[in-house]
Amino acid sequence: MKTGILAIIMATIIMTGCSASLSTAKKENNAAEYAKTAALIESGNYQFAVRSATPSGGKTVQLTSSYTLEARDGTYEAYLPYYGRAYSASYGGGDGAVEFSGEPEDLKITRNDDKNKISVAFTMKNDKDQNKVTLNIGASGFGNLVITSQKRQTISYYGLTSALKD
Repeated sequence: MKTGILAIIMATIIMTGCSASLSTAKKENNAAEYAKTAALIESGNYQFAVRSATPSGGKTVQLTSSYTLEARDGTYEAYLPYYGRAYSASYGGGDGAVEFSGEPEDLKITRNDDKNKISVAFTMKNDKDQNKVTLNIGASGFGNLVITSQKRQTISYYGLTSALKD
């Protein structure tokens, strides 16, 4: 009986030790991924490949085509599908996408090292609309892109951040 109890206690101690070392290794790996992702975002040369879109109050739409937000040397360019309600449409249509290109206004990159997250926020204006763009990215590079427009409902996109492909 004493041998059985001793074996259970030893097994518990060993399992606790293994669990603690796995947890530490996972935290170190997560911190390394975050440092790599944060350096990529802060370099100003990356792309956010969109996998799904979710309009306000709507259902998530899985995207099969390739859509991206690209940051390249201080300029941002995006052509993303839009699903949702437009408050005012331009004459002749052409409102089927969120589209912008150029230098952003009010660009702000914020790191949250405690939560291993980085956020990019800016405003893009063109002759048709003004879009407030917020990109929140986790340590692994997956993130959420939220676009708030003056003329349309807010829409969010889910995707993965990576280095630019030339």
